[in-house]
Amino acid sequence: MEDSILMNDISRPIHPQAIILNPNLGHPLILSIDSKLKKKDFEIKVLCTSNVSDIQEVQNKLKNSVEFIPLFESKWKLRQLIEEQKKKLEDEIRRSKKQESIWRRILFKISKKRRESFEEDVGADQRTIIEQYEEDLKGRRENAIRGEPIKPSVISVKPALITGIDKPEFNSYHTPVEYYNKQEILDSLTNFFTIHLKFDISKVIEDYLKVYNFIMFDIRHTLDLGEIRINYHSIVISKSEWDTFSFIHATDLHIAERNDSIYEIVKNWLKVFKRESLEEEKKEGFFSKISKIFQKVPEKLEETQKNLKPLKKRFVNPNNNFRAFIKLINKQVLNNSIEFVVLTGDLIDFAILSTISKDSRKSSEFNYETTNWKIFKNIVLNQDIPDKRGVIKGEELLCPIFTIPGNHDYRPYHYDLRWGGLYKKIGLNANEALALNDKYIANPITAITKSFRALKGYIFEINPSLDYYLKLGGINLIFLNSGSDSFKNLPDLILGKPSVTGLSTKQINFLLRLRDTELKPREVTFLFLHGPPINPKKSISLLRRVGKMISKDQLLTEISQFKESVFQKLGLAKIKARIDEEFNIQFGTISSHWEDLIDFCKKNVILTLSGHTHELKEFRLGSKNVLEKDAQTIEQEKQSIPIYYDLYSEIHTNSKEIEKNGPFIVQTPALGLGGYHNPKLVGGFREIKIKNGKLESFKVKFINR
Repeated sequence: MEDSILMNDISRPIHPQAIILNPNLGHPLILSIDSKLKKKDFEIKVLCTSNVSDIQEVQNKLKNSVEFIPLFESKWKLRQLIEEQKKKLEDEIRRSKKQESIWRRILFKISKKRRESFEEDVGADQRTIIEQYEEDLKGRRENAIRGEPIKPSVISVKPALITGIDKPEFNSYHTPVEYYNKQEILDSLTNFFTIHLKFDISKVIEDYLKVYNFIMFDIRHTLDLGEIRINYHSIVISKSEWDTFSFIHATDLHIAERNDSIYEIVKNWLKVFKRESLEEEKKEGFFSKISKIFQKVPEKLEETQKNLKPLKKRFVNPNNNFRAFIKLINKQVLNNSIEFVVLTGDLIDFAILSTISKDSRKSSEFNYETTNWKIFKNIVLNQDIPDKRGVIKGEELLCPIFTIPGNHDYRPYHYDLRWGGLYKKIGLNANEALALNDKYIANPITAITKSFRALKGYIFEINPSLDYYLKLGGINLIFLNSGSDSFKNLPDLILGKPSVTGLSTKQINFLLRLRDTELKPREVTFLFLHGPPINPKKSISLLRRVGKMISKDQLLTEISQFKESVFQKLGLAKIKARIDEEFNIQFGTISSHWEDLIDFCKKNVILTLSGHTHELKEFRLGSKNVLEKDAQTIEQEKQSIPIYYDLYSEIHTNSKEIEKNGPFIVQTPALGLGGYHNPKLVGGFREIKIKNGKLESFKVKFINR
């Protein structure tokens, strides 16, 4: 039998397979290079998963099959190729001239026409190539070009043991975690290895880094039968010293295949409806029209449609918002003003494509090809662009992304847009939502189910790490998975503000381990998660309203009235602005280990960033003075940290003010969809600025403003 074929217990051949799982698109590995580009060679460790346990077999599968593909901005690369061909052209002409006789050279000097004719003949091939590149430069649609592959060498292959995130030996990039096998996410690939690789960078990469802050690489490896696996954008070489830089936080994208179809469906329905209305109007007699004027006739469907803005101006396509966001980010990347993007959950609206039949759903086993994870990835890479009305042109994202899942990412099946007025969030009215009835009718039971296996495509193709940590210079970035929908607080779920399951004991221990081993004094730490640690209800309950008056005429009941700056202007004591004593601040938030999380944020994190609510809310954790702290006092203090509310990102606009008044816990408005109470608050993101190792700004921006 051949070496590449093994036998299993029932004597069937097994084709050995080994793939690099980590890093990947949503969890890239960042490598540093000095600003003078003196460093030429790099060593990295990656996580490999295989269906065989033999180290030599795995090494054989990886040898000569792995390549790193550099990603260049297309116009830069085309200009570089043009210059390269021009140099070849000049060299070819110079070389040919040397071969000519002395008399021919004299003739060239005498006759300009003869010289030009000679140069045209000699450089014909290069000239054609240059013309092609120049034409491509003018009309280029793709904004990224892959360069020549780099072949890394394998230094070593070692078995990797499954390890909990709370253990000291855990590494975010090359340690396998329990859910890989427990949830059968990787199917038969149940053996894990740490692969030590070495590679050198080429001159063209050096040239690119002279212009731009970083360069990304795809990891491409050839599997059996010529199949290719690509971990896109998974390695980054950066010149940044991580002292002064900016990154972007965005959340709640809600990507789905059906988002790109809705506009066309409704548009066609409106066209048919308009034609039928005109035909009906022609059939009406004169006296019938007159009688309607004097009768109290209910508002007709066509009258409702006439009062609306054109569909194009009010329809919200979350996929288009993401495409527009990518274009905006790319402009900043080319200006060297953005280093990376963090996406905190609800990356997709639900997992399995809504166009898949019921029978096919059961057998799909959350196959990546039949899920919205493929749609998300396609938008990031600008691949397989749907040719449909209302879909805007996209671009490939030119910077790294770091991702974590949200509660929607655990939802297997689609929901009906007519439920609870959800159609309003995408700019439709009830009549238009009916046009989607046959196409996207949903089961109310399956629509609220959750499954870890809905993350299969995410873990395999985008990001295998649900909880991880990254250190960039003196900046700490902690990423936590806040889990799926929680049914503990059913009223929250019914009101459209579902709580999330929250943090496990292992996750809390992971935070404590980082606190003890990684987080140094005076360093800046960010925490990212989907579910917000703090989220108050809009108003105080009826029982708490008594005595909440700042004057005889004004009763404080709404969260907007409790802004800290309002109390300061009125000359009221700051302590009275505390919202934690007046509001339910755990409305649709973390369901477990809430006190532990708040305590960690207070003591270790300058800015905690979340999403989930589709709203813009910002909170400040205050201090409570306690002279003697016994164990009971510490526990009481943990549960009673003063919490204040305001738009702090607009109030504190430099590092001194932020450090003095922090820490802050914020919710960023959704990029994809507006909220229930404010559907127009959409297309939001935050720009986080670091200056001299300190948080300088965390303002909210919008893609269409």
